[in-house]
Amino acid sequence: MATAEQVQRQDVVRGVDGTPALGHGVARNRRISVEDPEMCHGRKSRTDRVDGYKRHVLRDLDTGLVRAVALTTANEPESAATPALEADLAHQNCTIAERHIDRGYLGSTLVRDRPPDRSIVGKPWPVHNGDRFPKTAFTLDWTSRTVRCPAGQTQPFSLGTSVHFPAPTCAVCTLRSRCTTSTRGRSVAIHPDERLLADLRALQNTHRPAAPACASASPSSTTSSSSPVATTDRPPPDY
Repeated sequence: MATAEQVQRQDVVRGVDGTPALGHGVARNRRISVEDPEMCHGRKSRTDRVDGYKRHVLRDLDTGLVRAVALTTANEPESAATPALEADLAHQNCTIAERHIDRGYLGSTLVRDRPPDRSIVGKPWPVHNGDRFPKTAFTLDWTSRTVRCPAGQTQPFSLGTSVHFPAPTCAVCTLRSRCTTSTRGRSVAIHPDERLLADLRALQNTHRPAAPACASASPSSTTSSSSPVATTDRPPPDY
């Protein structure tokens, strides 16, 4: 009865005359299985939708060994899997030298809490701003910690904050129509790991040759798959 009441509450609406009908849209944490209450709707992209779970696989690029796995519901972000992946790695006598990751993990502890000498390889988050200047049109000077707009105006920046160009400056700028419609001037968000994202964008634009098969993840799943992969600088332990 509890399951039936949940399904009715999430999926059924009643008209003004009391007639029941299927509701439009998706309820938060909607139940999609009578047998398995933890299954959820999820999506890999705007058009790529999945039901059930996400399987996360961390594979050693040097040996092909699967070193860590995790399972999350389909509506959880990739970062939710990283504690389980790190727990698996903690039991192994290996040191990660480089991580090749799906960009879904860019906001996870696999990236955020990495040692200074560990490099990250992956696609950066896409940058969009319609037909106006995207963030990539603004130049970051890491020495002076300033950001320069396409018109040449500069402002200081700090990681994890937003830079606001003064409204009076933007109001008289000849490039204003291509930059912003805000009466308060243009703002640019600076990610806490912005330098890594800038490096990944630069790497993406170098048109590197395709990597060999052993240097990329090959996940498979009946629902959704996400795979951070890693290389190590010592042999794997004996199993």
